[in-house]
Amino acid sequence: MKNTRRPLDHHADQILHRFDLNPPDIDSCLSQVYAAFSGYRPRWDWCRQCFTVDEEARTRRAGDPRRASLESFGQIYFEHPNCSGGRDTFLHWLPRGLELTFLNFDHDYFPMEGAMRLGLWRWPRGEQDALRALFCSVAMNWFNGGDPMPFERAMRESRTDMDNHVSVRVVKALLMLRVNPFELFAWLARSNSSRARSVLVGLTNHGHLVDEGSYYVLDDATYEPLLNEGIRALDRLALDSLQRIATDERLVCLWAWANREDRVLAHIIENT
Repeated sequence: MKNTRRPLDHHADQILHRFDLNPPDIDSCLSQVYAAFSGYRPRWDWCRQCFTVDEEARTRRAGDPRRASLESFGQIYFEHPNCSGGRDTFLHWLPRGLELTFLNFDHDYFPMEGAMRLGLWRWPRGEQDALRALFCSVAMNWFNGGDPMPFERAMRESRTDMDNHVSVRVVKALLMLRVNPFELFAWLARSNSSRARSVLVGLTNHGHLVDEGSYYVLDDATYEPLLNEGIRALDRLALDSLQRIATDERLVCLWAWANREDRVLAHIIENT
């Protein structure tokens, strides 16, 4: 009979990860993220069509990423990553970039999309684990009524519910990090939180929860078709998980409560 056992030195990659209900505190998580990416150094001699000598020099003078201002390196996010040295430059600034741009709606840049374009799922396990722990900790704090520390909020004046924009960004970051969608949505449904209820209802109006990138900067270009297929599969799984949690029956029950207690949420449900 043919031996169908896998060799002991070969292990399949873990596809989905648990939503950590007991993550370390925010400061510890952030320190771990900085440690995980501390080995990367920017690459210089940037593209002169995209960056002037003075702009590159400003980033060279930025110093310690933990204390750098967004103005000193934020320009790299508005051009193709290869124009500013590629993957190493992006990853060198990623921890500080998350702090300063993740909830900077004036800057209008979502760093996790940049991470996906650089092959997030192929990064070393320690880097991915550090990011997952950080975002689980942020989610636990935010959806329980706290602040989205350590991310600095820069919110443009708007009539829309900016709290819901924060919620959506946190949820989508967790999905991009392959946190189990069903576990995440089930936790949100159990949470006695207006933010959790609102984001679950609001996400039902989204056509996609995990979007494909417009371009990729990968160490192996042959991985791009597989990445696209993986993103589509994760998006389907996330949408299916959301539909299993935010069922029509549950939305009707939630509307009956919200119609008495939270007219804003009731209106959102009516438009769903």
